[in-house]
Amino acid sequence: MSQEWLNIQSFFTDHELLGAINDLSIAIKQEAAGVQDAERERRAKDARRLLKRFLDRLGEVESADSKELLLGVDARFQSLTDAIASARQDGDRYQSVLMKSGAAGALPLLDAKSSESRAQLVESLAELRRVIEQHQQTDAAAIFEDR
Repeated sequence: MSQEWLNIQSFFTDHELLGAINDLSIAIKQEAAGVQDAERERRAKDARRLLKRFLDRLGEVESADSKELLLGVDARFQSLTDAIASARQDGDRYQSVLMKSGAAGALPLLDAKSSESRAQLVESLAELRRVIEQHQQTDAAAIFEDR
C-alpha cells in the first residue's frame, strides 16, 4: 500500500474520530444542561462505540512491549499512538485522565454517569481532539500540498 493511500486512509479515520469526539462531547454538555435531543443521544451512542474500539486498540499498543511488532498497526496509526504517548509525557499541557492513565484509565469514563466522571471524560476528549487534529494536519499536508 502506498504512503499516499495510508495518509488518505489515516485522514478519514482521524475525521471519523473527531466527529465521534465532538458528538459525544456535545451530548454530554447538552445532557448536563438538561437538554434532551434524541438524535444527539443516538449519535452519542454511536460515538461511544467507536471511541471504545479506538481506546481498546490504543490500549493494546500502550501495553505492548516497545520492541514487539504489533499486527494490524500501520505506520500512520503508529504515528498517532506515538503522538499520544508524547502528549502523555507533557504534563504541563495535557492533564486529563486519558493522558495521565492511558486508554485503560479513560475507557470506564465512556459509560460513567457521575458529573465528575463526565467532566473528566470531556477533558480527556478535548485533549485527544487536540492530538488528533495535529495528526490530521500532517496527513492533510501530505495529501493536498504539492511535493
